[in-house]
Amino acid sequence: MGRFIRLVGLGLVVGAVFPSAGQAQQRQPPDSVKARADSLKARADSLAARADSLKARGDTLKAARDSVAAIDSLERENLRIIEAQRKRGDTVKTPTPAAEMPVLTEVGEGLRWNREALFASGAQTLGDLLEGIPGLTIFRSGWMGSPQVGAMIGDFNRLRVFYDGIELDALDPRNGGMLDLSFVQIWQLEEVRVERAAGDIRVHLRSWRVRSTTANTRVDIATGDLETNLYRGYYGRRFGRGEALQLGAYQFSTRDNRGQGDADGLSLFGRVGWARGRFSTDASFLRTARDRTEQQRDETRDGVDLARFDGRFTEAYARAGFADTTVGIWAQVTAASLAHTQNNLAFRDTTIIPFQPTQPDLQFSRTQYVAAAGWGRGPLAASATVRMRRFEGLSFVSPSARASFETSRVTVAAFGEQQDERQRRLLDLSGRVLPISWLAFGAAVGQYTPTGTGAGPTMRTVRGEVGLRLHGAWLTAGVISRDTAQLIAPTVFDTGFVSAATGLTSGQFMSLRGRIWKDVGFNVAGTKWDAAGMYRPQYQSLAELYVNTGWRSRFPSGNFNVKAAISHEYRTAAYFPLADADALPSSQFRTLNFLLEIRLLTATLSYQFRNLLNEQYSQVPGFQMHRPVQVYGVRWQFFN
Repeated sequence: MGRFIRLVGLGLVVGAVFPSAGQAQQRQPPDSVKARADSLKARADSLAARADSLKARGDTLKAARDSVAAIDSLERENLRIIEAQRKRGDTVKTPTPAAEMPVLTEVGEGLRWNREALFASGAQTLGDLLEGIPGLTIFRSGWMGSPQVGAMIGDFNRLRVFYDGIELDALDPRNGGMLDLSFVQIWQLEEVRVERAAGDIRVHLRSWRVRSTTANTRVDIATGDLETNLYRGYYGRRFGRGEALQLGAYQFSTRDNRGQGDADGLSLFGRVGWARGRFSTDASFLRTARDRTEQQRDETRDGVDLARFDGRFTEAYARAGFADTTVGIWAQVTAASLAHTQNNLAFRDTTIIPFQPTQPDLQFSRTQYVAAAGWGRGPLAASATVRMRRFEGLSFVSPSARASFETSRVTVAAFGEQQDERQRRLLDLSGRVLPISWLAFGAAVGQYTPTGTGAGPTMRTVRGEVGLRLHGAWLTAGVISRDTAQLIAPTVFDTGFVSAATGLTSGQFMSLRGRIWKDVGFNVAGTKWDAAGMYRPQYQSLAELYVNTGWRSRFPSGNFNVKAAISHEYRTAAYFPLADADALPSSQFRTLNFLLEIRLLTATLSYQFRNLLNEQYSQVPGFQMHRPVQVYGVRWQFFN
């Protein structure tokens, strides 16, 4: 009996254990099933990774398309309209060639403007646009039609302008070898980039291009005080095989009953081109005519008034390019013609060129040939350019080279040029380092070495700065120093002004650029030199407070934008030396300006008020600046 009980108990134990083991064995999948599951899981992970890769690639392609569309910033601003055009069968073509743009190394926001920002700045001339660059001073004798020149640390030789890779030379002999910025047109541009070297300012202008087969038409109309009237018209279109056609015109007129120089101007722009794949070519012209009456002096300076001007400037070129200048291997060749013609009467009251009654017009021209090639990959880029000028039977060759390394933390750029015409060699090196995201250090050094017979000493300029990020803005402060220099005279205003030698010059500067809180921002720049000097004020500042908002919470489509800005400019006196008398000072002054821009869809209403305080002052001794001026109008773009 006991043995039976033990057997029954053992059977129950076995029955309890083996079914559980069987059930566990049934739940445990075979090794092949596990392997297949692992394989399927790995494949799913691979597919997910591939999907992420494709999504990233799609994002990259979309970013590339956005970057290409940004060539015309107004099209970028109206992506919804472009998408609608594409749905109607519109296509986007390879852009026509564009000259190389330099890498900017200064701390904070670089000095660059796209097409949208150019018009929203309220600048009527290139001189207006360049106001506020530390170390650079713009001098003018009046409103829009008056001459404008720029001096870097008092040196008028240190401001250079390049238009589509062609350097704009000063052809008018009355200007004394310096470029009149009022004749450099900005209405037909798509980008401006300012390369601020240690002792040089090089301004690079890129003309407007179109990519869409849908016609792009635009009309700008403005009017205001001093009988100011502005009219601009644009037409651009690409065709099915890559052809391009662009036309533009700009007319302005002003009247001032105080004898400040009435002016009328007409500019014409045109381009025909072709681009397909990596090859492109185009031909472009820009012709600017101006008639300005005599501008009268005030009682602070005896002598003749600013003579009448009646003439025209023409810039034309033909260009062929291989590949885009921003990536890979690229090359371009350009042949350009620069010409200046003016009525001989313009020289009746000057001593630079004697009046010749038998010669109705004075003509000056030169050709410029440019061959450039470069390479870029990742953060590295390098290029070489050979520029040849030919005029009066002589040829001058100026080779140059660039190299840059650009990342989010470190940027370094080098530039070297041998200027045969001016008989000097230029070397520039600049860089920026961000050890942490909110702290940056920058430095630049430049050296001019005369190379001609009896050459003078080498001149060096150095600049150092430190910057702190404040939300979306950069606050920077720095020092700048230059060796002794020989300054040329701005004879475009007065042939009595003479050149001057200056010793070691040093100063401090600061700037604040960017948004500091939501849509509120500052553009502030100030410079203080150790002492007042020739052709530069001791203190100079330009401060702008602005609000620039699209009010996206109310208008998520981006079809509305408002920009309101008020700016304050302050300068102490700058001295203009004379041959037979003491140097004349310009005025110490402060002015207020206001700007308002309201965009609705593709129409922008613009209003600006300059010299709100009705300040009576002169930037050039003897010539009073304009009284308060209001200008208002509309810019309207169409996609037909």
